[in-house]
Amino acid sequence: MECKPSEFQRALFFSLMLVWFIAMIFGISEPPIVVRIVASLGIVLGVTTAWFGLKQIFRKGPTLIINESGIYDKRLGVGQIPWTAISSVSAFKTPLSNKPLIELWLSDESTYVSRMSRRQRMAAPILKANGHSPFVISMTILTPGFRSVYEYILRFVPAREP
Repeated sequence: MECKPSEFQRALFFSLMLVWFIAMIFGISEPPIVVRIVASLGIVLGVTTAWFGLKQIFRKGPTLIINESGIYDKRLGVGQIPWTAISSVSAFKTPLSNKPLIELWLSDESTYVSRMSRRQRMAAPILKANGHSPFVISMTILTPGFRSVYEYILRFVPAREP
């Protein structure tokens, strides 16, 4: 099973970022200095967000590959995680956006945490302290959706007991 952003999502993201950028440019030309400052900050934040978003959306090939040998999520940066290394899987919804996420619970997490990016390695202990796995798969911009991917994963590993 290969998961990647749909063409519609790519077009929608690009359109929204373009509208955001145009609105901020018009905001810079407004007379009150406060509006200009806020618009300038909006441009900086918008360009930064667009950069990271575009990197995710326009990746070459699938973002997530799930097959008989394991899970490979390019966003995690740890390479393929074989099914034998995954002890269980769970799902939870984020408190603010109410979007479902898939958590992978590994038998030897330290091996895979050491392969993560510096930012992800710094977040791992915080996630563990809050009862979450550092290996989280978001299906927000990927197709097929959460349900089909979660059910496919459950064919290979058991669900985590609450």
